[in-house]
Amino acid sequence: MWEIGHLGTIASAGCGRNGSSCPVVPIVTYPGEGITLENVTDAGEAGIDESAPVVSRHSVTVTASADTVWRILTDIDAWTTWLPEIPYAHIETPGPLAPGSVFRWSAAGMEIESTVAQVWPRDRLVWRGYGGGQDGVLGVHVWALTPAGDGVEVSTEESFAGPPVDADPATFQAGLDTTLAMWLHRLKITAEAATAS
Repeated sequence: MWEIGHLGTIASAGCGRNGSSCPVVPIVTYPGEGITLENVTDAGEAGIDESAPVVSRHSVTVTASADTVWRILTDIDAWTTWLPEIPYAHIETPGPLAPGSVFRWSAAGMEIESTVAQVWPRDRLVWRGYGGGQDGVLGVHVWALTPAGDGVEVSTEESFAGPPVDADPATFQAGLDTTLAMWLHRLKITAEAATAS
């Protein structure tokens, strides 16, 4: 059985890198052995698994407001309208996107169930999820928005771990690098088109 490395900490909506205070947030228990997150009281950033066999990081500057980029990125049910590589995406948890929100989606032939770990509106979004079940690929995905001139720099990073990744890390690395670059490209085009209209 494989283990997850450092999972970081979780903060609630309204907390951010600007130093605002963060309340204790109830966090979900993840399926699988030894994968449990506890309540936390600090404003630390949740992050990827730096010890995972596959880690990818990419960024792009988008000439659009953080509000526009955030709205597009967090409207999970609409992902299929700007990400044709994702044939299905649906938020399962009612209400606003928040830590513990669950969404299901498919990509690269895998059915994925993800749970939101951190939401700092217009700043940071983190989720983790399994593709192909608990013995499949565990992905931890981080999105960060930073003001940049007339727009925002959108950075994304993701880690992959699990038995399929251990068996073929080079293929998973190439696939993840391509996928993250494509997501950023499509997000840029979509957000800038929304700004121009």
